[in-house]
Amino acid sequence: MQLMSAVPGLAALIFAAASFAQTPSQPSPLVQAISPDLYPKLPVNERQSYVAGVLDTDRLLFRQSKAQFAACLNGKTIAQLTDVVDRSLPTLEPVLRTAMPVAVHNALIRDCERRGFKGS
Repeated sequence: MQLMSAVPGLAALIFAAASFAQTPSQPSPLVQAISPDLYPKLPVNERQSYVAGVLDTDRLLFRQSKAQFAACLNGKTIAQLTDVVDRSLPTLEPVLRTAMPVAVHNALIRDCERRGFKGS
């Protein structure tokens, strides 16, 4: 199962971005521009843009899911993928949604595997 395969990479990416946004003298928890709590409150067009951006980044940085996504997501619209994320977010285990990019990745992986598209 590939759900956890991108968590370290996505977490490192988020941590690196957050570390530039914070001053070193003020330790604080990881700041997210879009958190799993905020995401459902966004208008649908903003959620769709967010999912598209995460998917583009995921495809560039995480080769392990590239083939699976190419097969599984072929012909799907961003609206359909956003619907998958919207429906999956409340049911993902907390560790699978520690940050919104992680949640998007894991929601799409879970849906692909449910439909028979297994990862490498």
